[in-house]
Amino acid sequence: MAVILGCLVCLIIGVGFYTFYNAKGMSYFSNDSEACNNCHIMNDVYNDWSRGTHSQKIAGKPRATCNDCHLPHQFLEKWVAKAESGLGHAYSFTFKLDVLPTHLSATQKSKDMIQDNCIRCHGDMASNSVNATMNPHANQALSCVSCHAGVGHKRGF
Repeated sequence: MAVILGCLVCLIIGVGFYTFYNAKGMSYFSNDSEACNNCHIMNDVYNDWSRGTHSQKIAGKPRATCNDCHLPHQFLEKWVAKAESGLGHAYSFTFKLDVLPTHLSATQKSKDMIQDNCIRCHGDMASNSVNATMNPHANQALSCVSCHAGVGHKRGF
C-alpha cells in the first residue's frame, strides 16, 4: 500500500513539474508581458498592447507592462493577486477547456486594480480633467477606461 501511495505521489509531483515546465511557469515570476502571452487566448490582447503607447520603451523598458496595470503594486498584495490569478487560470486551462471563453474579461476585482493603477500613474492629469475618477467609490464616478477603453488593449474590459 505504501509503495502504491508513494508512486501516486511521485506521479502527481512529476505531472505538476512537467506542466509547470511546459507552461513556462518560471516566466510568471517576472514582470515581462510576454509571460501573459504564453497562452494563445491572450494573442490578440498582447498584440494590441505591443502596438500601443504603454509598450513603448524608455531606457530599454516598456512604459507599462501587464503587471503594472493589472496587479497591485504593494509587494504582498501583488504576489497574492498574481497567485490567485495564476492558479485560477491553471485550473481553468486544465479542467475547464470545454467552457473557456474566446476572450477573457476583467473581473470587478481586476477592474478596481486597473483603475487604482491608472490613478497611480496618471493621477495628476486625471485630477485636473475628471475629478470624479479620484474617488472611485463616489456615486457614478467615471473609471478611466470609460473614456480610454482601448489604451492598454482593445479587448477584455
